[in-house]
Amino acid sequence: MRKKHPFDPLIEAIITARSPDALGEALESFSQSHGFAHFAYLRLDGSQWRAVSNYPSDWLDRYYSQNFSQIDPIVRAVKRGAHPFCWSLYDSVLNRERPEVIAFRDEAIAHGIVAGLSIPIRVGFSHQAVLTFASSDTACLKDAVTMDIIEAAAAAAMLHFAFAMRRNRWSRASAGNLNTFEATCLRWVAEGKTLQDVADLLEEKYSKVRVSVDRAKGKLEAVTLQQATAVATRLMLI
Repeated sequence: MRKKHPFDPLIEAIITARSPDALGEALESFSQSHGFAHFAYLRLDGSQWRAVSNYPSDWLDRYYSQNFSQIDPIVRAVKRGAHPFCWSLYDSVLNRERPEVIAFRDEAIAHGIVAGLSIPIRVGFSHQAVLTFASSDTACLKDAVTMDIIEAAAAAAMLHFAFAMRRNRWSRASAGNLNTFEATCLRWVAEGKTLQDVADLLEEKYSKVRVSVDRAKGKLEAVTLQQATAVATRLMLI
């Protein structure tokens, strides 16, 4: 059995997500699994899909109303570089910043945003986005600094694609079709895995995978598992 990498579950969830809420749930799960309290996908071009986040709502409201992205040192670092990076608002270099940046830092810390991992995303035509995971202390950085930056960048790029390009898919697909687990199982089957393989990969009981696949076949009006994966692929559900 192949080794799982930290971003694999997030990438797999992005592939099978059928709504923005499902992507938010995937980001929440990844955050909790790796010691982060918060996540934020932020578009930096004024798009209506500009952010998906579980930051405190009062902080998000203030961030937008005060246009904090113009002075946010993490956003500035994103705009300067192309590689994922870890950061801490306790960094002494911020003490030499302008008063408004120092005030922003202190307010962010007061809202429980202290340190994290940010992944810049270049989205073409001079636009940018960023995927950030943050926490209220620096303990989250212990594991974050060991994460593969290439895999991190791939996950962030796929997330951006999902938000930017799948709106038509989500509007066509009925919420009553496949749930996330059923879609994930079918996707693994489409990749040539047996049901036992799928159970091992997802660390679930074989019986749960079998029942979920059978339920998916019924929803897709498919007779065989091969037909179910073909239908789900044609409908862009996996």
